[in-house]
Amino acid sequence: MGKELAEAEVEVAKEKLEAFIDDRRARRWGNATINLYFALEHMIKALLASAGIEAKSHEGLKILFSMHFIKPGAIHPKIGRYLGNLYDRRVTAEYSPLRRSEFTEEEVNTFLGWIKESFNEIFPLLEKNGIDVAGLRMLIKSL
Repeated sequence: MGKELAEAEVEVAKEKLEAFIDDRRARRWGNATINLYFALEHMIKALLASAGIEAKSHEGLKILFSMHFIKPGAIHPKIGRYLGNLYDRRVTAEYSPLRRSEFTEEEVNTFLGWIKESFNEIFPLLEKNGIDVAGLRMLIKSL
């Protein structure tokens, strides 16, 4: 079940990045931010699942990610901060009535840098647990 769930989460992360590409092309910066957040969330869910752990909520995801990967030193603490910051921006993008004017291309490019850095830390751990991320690696390199 863990490997199957992890592979499904990797596929969802890839779909979110593909949606991000469409949003970036259309200059929908709020939607692009939302898709980047969910891409990272699903990669973390994949990582947890590959270790036999399943998170049921965003709060649970943060706690389990920190406990099993950040505190032991497998993942740099800044990746957890990226997740938290992207979560806050996702909430603004989804719920703020002024969201269209609150997001910029520059900000989204910063978030994309966070995603690339995060994914590049997570990829080796997923591969170590037998999860194929080759397609996602190629997509990240193309961004």
